[in-house]
Amino acid sequence: MIKILTLILISLSFNTQSADTPMPEAHFVGYTACISCHENEVTQWQTSHHNKAMQHADETNVLGDFNQSVFKNYGLMTTFYKKYTDKGTQFWVQTDGPDGKLQDYPIKYTFGVYPLQQYLIEFPGGRLQALDIAWDSRSKEQGGQRWYHLHPNEKITSNDVLHWTGPNMNWNYMCAFCHSTNLDKNYNSETDTYKTSWSEINVSCEACHGPASQHLLWAEKSQKDNNQFKTVPLKAMGLLNQLDERKEIQWSIEQNKHTILILKN
Repeated sequence: MIKILTLILISLSFNTQSADTPMPEAHFVGYTACISCHENEVTQWQTSHHNKAMQHADETNVLGDFNQSVFKNYGLMTTFYKKYTDKGTQFWVQTDGPDGKLQDYPIKYTFGVYPLQQYLIEFPGGRLQALDIAWDSRSKEQGGQRWYHLHPNEKITSNDVLHWTGPNMNWNYMCAFCHSTNLDKNYNSETDTYKTSWSEINVSCEACHGPASQHLLWAEKSQKDNNQFKTVPLKAMGLLNQLDERKEIQWSIEQNKHTILILKN
């Protein structure tokens, strides 16, 4: 009897110590770590707008007409064109810069995909600026496949706060947080510069679910215990974001479009 009590006390002591031991801080692992258990979800995500929230500007991702296309707006003629190099096709725009004069800029990234796609341009100080002329990616039947200005009824000059080179169209400050995963603005107020970083350029799995390293540890242990399908609280699965703020709402995937429908109960 004494031996049994001793074993129970030792067991309780061990469990208490394990519970008090702090879990390692969760870190981001990338969407590829999700594929082995969530292949179907990842496949659907890969064709979603989240996956295309921000992309490198190349022949695959750029939707706009860069074939010497000219867009006129309040007397300003903006030209979209291509340059062909050994490293591939580059996309360029000639438009008014911060001094109001025409300048040529290479497109660094695409931003968004539907119903419009914007384009990001590198500036000094680690800045990315979003061009205020966007591509309407809807079909022609819907009125799309054309360039249009985000402020069609206003003449926006270089000294206007709404000009594309100004703070209101600064990607680091205004846009980045919602379009990339694990984003850190890294703004230095002393030098007025950015060293913005991300773990994934687009809106990946962990943008909503949080860093998944602890979830991977849970999945590995669960599989070893042959218990991977047991229903447990999300927190016990190592997921930081509970995603339960919409308890009155069901989420379902719209077939053939890979977009999310929100259906109220």
